[in-house]
Amino acid sequence: MIILLTLCYTAFTANAQKQPQVQEGSVRAPANVKIDGKLNEWQNPFINIQKYTGFLSAFNSSSRIYYTVANDDKNLYLIVRGLGNGVSKKILAGGMAFTISHVAEKKNRTKDPNNVTITFPVPLDAKTTSFIMTPVNLVMEFTDDSVANRKSIDSLDAIANKMVNDAIKEIHIVGVKEIPDSIISIYNTEGIKASIRFIQVQAAIEIAIPLKYLGLSVDNPVTFSYNIRINAIPEASRFYVTDATTQKVGVNSGTAIDFAAMSTNPNNGYAWNPTDFWGEYILAKK
Repeated sequence: MIILLTLCYTAFTANAQKQPQVQEGSVRAPANVKIDGKLNEWQNPFINIQKYTGFLSAFNSSSRIYYTVANDDKNLYLIVRGLGNGVSKKILAGGMAFTISHVAEKKNRTKDPNNVTITFPVPLDAKTTSFIMTPVNLVMEFTDDSVANRKSIDSLDAIANKMVNDAIKEIHIVGVKEIPDSIISIYNTEGIKASIRFIQVQAAIEIAIPLKYLGLSVDNPVTFSYNIRINAIPEASRFYVTDATTQKVGVNSGTAIDFAAMSTNPNNGYAWNPTDFWGEYILAKK
């Protein structure tokens, strides 16, 4: 089993290394796209690692996410799949922002007043983040034999997904003139859709934005810029741990935290600092 897991991890890492850091081409969204976080219609390569085909267009190693930007005639889509439970916590605690800019020049696109930014999920407080991450982290105890432990893994996934669905009900949007309220419900009538769920410890996110809000059209496709940013975990959420009966700062055993050692841990460097990158895209026609 150890050999099999090693081979699977090696295959997974090798395929990640083959992926570009930033998406290189346009992708036409599947006709049956559904914003539910399951990724099934995207020929999900993560359900069975041995059948991984690299369908998601890029793997950005600094942000630790696979992603695809895609479109159909009506919507622009962002599909994200994190690599590791550390990404899941960072996304829950800090939130993820997707910015679309009509400006291509690097020095001007960041602060262009016409940029549209969708933040989803909206950052959760420390307590809620910790509660959701508890079953997500417990999955790691069963991954030594994911076949034999499938029932336990599926049960923990179901618990985590119920918790995240109960907690995340809002989308933050800036820059759309037709939507003056910056916070809208995930059940909004404006046609902006977003969903997050866990596939084992990995966060999977799908976002759909009507092209009309972005000033884009497949009838006249132009190159535009986009930015994907995963915000840093706030300090209040970094050491907040939840056990079955109480909430306390630190680890459940009550042992002291070596803050100096934690500050030099590369995983904490990733978690405690924002990561982002820019790309360019042109809408794909039929």
